[in-house]
Amino acid sequence: MSRVFSTLFLLIIIFGSYLSFTDIKSEPKIVEPEPEAWEMDESLAKYLEEFEQDFEEGLNEEQIPGAAVAIVKNGRIVLQKGFGVKEKGTSEEVDGNTVFRLGSISKGFASVLTGVMVQEGAVSWDKPVSNYLAEFKLHDPEQTDRVRIRHLLSHTSGLPRHAYTNLVEEGLSLDRIISRLEHVPLISKEGKQLAYQNAAYSTIEKVLEVQTDTDFNALLNEKLFEPLAMDHSSANYDSIRYSGNTALPHVYHSRSRGRVPVSISEKYYNAVSSGGINASASDMGKWLLLLTGHHPEVISENTLQEIYDPFVTIHNRRYSRYWSGVNESHYGMGWRVLDNHGQKIVYHGGYVNGYRSEIAFAPEDGLGICILINTSSSYPLTVIPDFFNYFKSNSSEVSSE
Repeated sequence: MSRVFSTLFLLIIIFGSYLSFTDIKSEPKIVEPEPEAWEMDESLAKYLEEFEQDFEEGLNEEQIPGAAVAIVKNGRIVLQKGFGVKEKGTSEEVDGNTVFRLGSISKGFASVLTGVMVQEGAVSWDKPVSNYLAEFKLHDPEQTDRVRIRHLLSHTSGLPRHAYTNLVEEGLSLDRIISRLEHVPLISKEGKQLAYQNAAYSTIEKVLEVQTDTDFNALLNEKLFEPLAMDHSSANYDSIRYSGNTALPHVYHSRSRGRVPVSISEKYYNAVSSGGINASASDMGKWLLLLTGHHPEVISENTLQEIYDPFVTIHNRRYSRYWSGVNESHYGMGWRVLDNHGQKIVYHGGYVNGYRSEIAFAPEDGLGICILINTSSSYPLTVIPDFFNYFKSNSSEVSSE
């Protein structure tokens, strides 16, 4: 027994000596440095402070009850804020999460969602719509066979302006409206003339539903709202009605009463891609980040560029008259496009049921703004050009940070 203990004791001494000479140490733990907290550039902070003051003064002058603004710059949301009240005559203030209707800004969501489905191989920009949806027929069968998704989303199918928009506003289902398009005489060949649409544009919903066997609203949630954490966005009437934080729409009543609140309408929730999306300023900031190329996991920059590529010229100044010296604009797919003296601006506006919305961004500068108001006014259109011209004239601001 004593011999066993002696042997064990000797082994312990030998092992201890080995450790002392080999200097075995545990691997050092690598501590990742914490990212530096982002600090806003002093000049940008000063501009945003002045912007808020001027914007609020303008709202008061125009007697606009409530508004919300989101601004992005170089991959960051630098402002998201509410102004005024949700309902005239009350004290409940608009905040960054207050929900507004977007109106035709919804069209940009539809084109981007289609771009995602193009990436996934479900559809192609350049295949005829009728290949995907047999119910889609135009007055000329040969033109039916030639109209592609690209024509549908650029309002260049050959249909006259606002064909069957009245039926959308009457609440007919898209299935019933699409089946009637073949009775409408065409005004041009496909791709030749822009004639703004709601009913025909919303045909894209049925195309995507057939190709994915998924409801259009569910696709919006799955492919856009959820990946971007757009938690206050939706595409139906009940969601905005019961959100608990909604800006009520207002319409002009009379000189004595001015703008008065009205009920939220169910119109255009039957054609979501044309005017049925609801969102807050906080959501629209996230949306602007995607639109300026900061969510490649959702949609690639190349796909976005194809969506923004000018496809047809708009031969009037209705959409460029607020931009000094800009005399024409174009339309891509779901977006208007103009050249602001060398700066590419992609934008769209929307009006529905006493709500007005405007969104604009310069994708090459990483700069964007969205303004939501709860009444009809051209005020946002006067604000946005000045916003871009400020950064354009201070080009070092655009490229800094």
